[in-house]
Amino acid sequence: NASVSQTPCGLGTYQPSTGQDSCMDADPGYFVEASASSTQTPCGLGTWQNESGQDSCMDADPGYYVGSNASASQTPCGLGTYNPDSGSNNSSACLLADPGHYVDSSASPSQTPCGLGTYQPSSGQDSCIDASPGHYVGSNASISQTPCGLGTYNPDSGSENSSACLNATPGHYVDSNASASQTPCGLGTYNPD
Repeated sequence: NASVSQTPCGLGTYQPSTGQDSCMDADPGYFVEASASSTQTPCGLGTWQNESGQDSCMDADPGYYVGSNASASQTPCGLGTYNPDSGSNNSSACLLADPGHYVDSSASPSQTPCGLGTYQPSSGQDSCIDASPGHYVGSNASISQTPCGLGTYNPDSGSENSSACLNATPGHYVDSNASASQTPCGLGTYNPD
C-alpha cells in the first residue's frame, strides 16, 4: 500500500534522510524546536540537555556553568567558589568566596559568612579559622581576630567575645597582648590586683 501523504517529525525529533518510516529523537545535548525538521540543534554555551527527544535546552543552574556546546551535563563550581547566576557559560562565573566567608561544597549558589569565634583573611576558602588562644572574634564575616589586651589572657580557641579575655588573677600578670596564659609573679614580688 503506497501512502499518499507524509507525516512530519514532531518536536524533539528529526529525520535527515528521505524515504524513511520513522523519526529519530534528538540526542542528549541537542534539541529540535520545530516539527518536520531534518536536523537537531546543539545546546549553546550556558545551556544543557541530559535527555533525548527534547525540544529545548535548560539554562545552567546557579552554582554551575556549561562551557561547551552540545553539553549533556553542567559543571559544578568547586570548593571555595560560588555562582549566584543561571545560564553561566564558563568557569569565570564561579566567584571566589570573599574574605570573611567560605564555600564548603561544590555547586554552591552562595557563600557563607564565617560565624562568631571564626575568621578568614583569604578569598576562595572552603572553611573558616577558629580564633586562636589569646584572641576572640566577636562579629560574623570577620577577616581577622582581635587580641586580648594587656592584663588579660584567653586559654581557649574559638572564643566569640571579649569576655573570654580573663583578667590576670592576684599573684599573676600579663604583659603582652594576645596572651594565652598569665605569668606568676617572681620570687620576692607580688601583684595584689
